[in-house]
Amino acid sequence: MTRDEMVVNLWEREAVKKVMLRFGRALDTGDWAAYRSCFTDPVTVDFQRLTGQPIVQVDPDLFTLFASQILAPVRRHHSYSNWDINVEGDHADALVYMTSRHWRQTDFGASENAQYGWYEVRFIKQGNDWLITRLKHDFQWIGGNASLFDLNDPSLIDTMGKLFNEDTILAGATT
Repeated sequence: MTRDEMVVNLWEREAVKKVMLRFGRALDTGDWAAYRSCFTDPVTVDFQRLTGQPIVQVDPDLFTLFASQILAPVRRHHSYSNWDINVEGDHADALVYMTSRHWRQTDFGASENAQYGWYEVRFIKQGNDWLITRLKHDFQWIGGNASLFDLNDPSLIDTMGKLFNEDTILAGATT
């Protein structure tokens, strides 16, 4: 690899990293437009370990709505480390360690929930922008009170029915 190729590779790796940092910052601040701007249309999502639902390929607006509905009731803080980013032309893959902390006042035990794991992410460069085309959330362990997330909220149930259905699951299985 020439010096110029190394510089370009480093530049592109930093650009990919910035997408993940915008993704996390948007989750923490509730900037759902910025969150949505991180994804291709459609986006493949694998949150199987966390949700128990299969891999899906969905409209990124719907995935953003899901994220906003499940996370808006809690305060959150995401930290990323151990970046392993590989760029090959207009495609990139990354393994990014994460710790995500959630807090909410509750009468049902501890007010905190934390996830310790990583994201496996596939990116595509469209024009000058890197976008997430596949997102897998995985973890080593989760600690704290899972009841911080109100899975009985009717609007969240409705969104999850749209997010995890026969068509999106079939599309996700083919990616």
